[in-house]
Amino acid sequence: MVFWQLALAQGQAADSPPSRPPFALRGYYLTLMRMPVMGLTEWKQAVDCFAEDEANVIILWMAGGFRSKKLPVTWGHNQEHANVRQDFVRELIDYAHDKGLRVLLGFTPFGYDGVNRLGIEFPELKARQKDGSPVSAFGIHCWGWNLCPAKPEAQRLMREYLREMVFDFYPNADGLLVESSDYGICHCPECGPRHYDHEFAFVRDFSREVWGRHTNALILVYPHYFTGSKVPGLDAVASKQPFDARWGLFFTPHSAHFDARLIAQASTSVFWTDAAALGTPQRVAEAARTARRQGVTGFVPSLEAFSYTIRGPDFGAAWGEGNPLWPLGLDPVGEGRMPYRSVMARIQRLAVREFGRNPDLAWSAFEAQIGTNFFGQSNLPQAVLDLLEFQRIWAYESDWCWSSPLLNPEFFQRRAAALQWPEEKRAGYRRNLDRLREIAQRYSGASESVARELSLRARSVVERWGSRAP
Repeated sequence: MVFWQLALAQGQAADSPPSRPPFALRGYYLTLMRMPVMGLTEWKQAVDCFAEDEANVIILWMAGGFRSKKLPVTWGHNQEHANVRQDFVRELIDYAHDKGLRVLLGFTPFGYDGVNRLGIEFPELKARQKDGSPVSAFGIHCWGWNLCPAKPEAQRLMREYLREMVFDFYPNADGLLVESSDYGICHCPECGPRHYDHEFAFVRDFSREVWGRHTNALILVYPHYFTGSKVPGLDAVASKQPFDARWGLFFTPHSAHFDARLIAQASTSVFWTDAAALGTPQRVAEAARTARRQGVTGFVPSLEAFSYTIRGPDFGAAWGEGNPLWPLGLDPVGEGRMPYRSVMARIQRLAVREFGRNPDLAWSAFEAQIGTNFFGQSNLPQAVLDLLEFQRIWAYESDWCWSSPLLNPEFFQRRAAALQWPEEKRAGYRRNLDRLREIAQRYSGASESVARELSLRARSVVERWGSRAP
């Protein structure tokens, strides 16, 4: 047993039943607005996958991803998006309800997708830096400027846009995720240290409007309105407003840290992690255990699969402009159009399901689940280890804007040269490529579907490299 297996298994009984109930909210965070190739058919297939995982909620980040009639500038960057062209999400929400899933609509007040493009038509509403100049353009797929929440016109436009999204387009949704900005705030004289007070005024009033129409709507908010603490990653201090227990809380490792006092007040609290989208089953297990230790009631990791074409230096990736992203490392016009049945996604989904049920599940018990779910037998140690190793390599050093560099030799060489990767780092990639050769050979000619997929996918990477080496 290697170190990470030993660490996860220590002190746990492999076959012990869950000692505590599953997380009350279990599901996935999905940035629909950055996944333009998926149409209604593909999204229904995705919902089928999530229902198989025993999920009961999905977050669909919708701002910038629907064809607003009042503010068309909000989707001008996204004209090729399937939902912008066909507007199927209301039907998708009904389908999710039939499968037992609640659907929350995501947006960022005064920033991020859709909203940040309002600065094109209303430049006077742009947020300000400390020197009084407008903030710089920023974005992931949707480039624009965050807005000043102290300006009444910015508040009016936010209300108009959100009312259209929530009440006109998707009134059958079950609530909202209000995702505070993790990249910048306004420093104008009116905002000063009170940016989050102005943002909160909008969130409070719009929440009351939603609850007035849908009494049981679940509205998840970041803790930045209530803690009075330093905001992670920003030169800002959170507001300290009264907390209404009808709100749920949303925590992330990078920008919204746990707060025990707030968690104790809230009936619903959720932890987000990138472990399912970018990591490994081991990281999913660690994240679920962190959520359980902190006492939150929900575990909703990202399973985002970006498929948009890069138009700006997203995450500093100027090298990629004009290129489409490959969702979970798959061709967006081929099988990547609905990537959640690939073996790479299935192993992550199984981890979310099992550790969402029981964060204290022993690692050996999870390995047995892999054997049963993927190979039909629980006692297949070599196949299980090969599947875990394959998934680790496929996801190795992936990021939101690129798959593992090993999957694309040309990208690997550009990135290695630009960052001056040392020989030790390149050697690690060579070892990963050698492991893929072993897996491709071991399951060559296999008739069982998962083993065959492992061989084919491993061989595809090996063949891309040919006689070259990382």
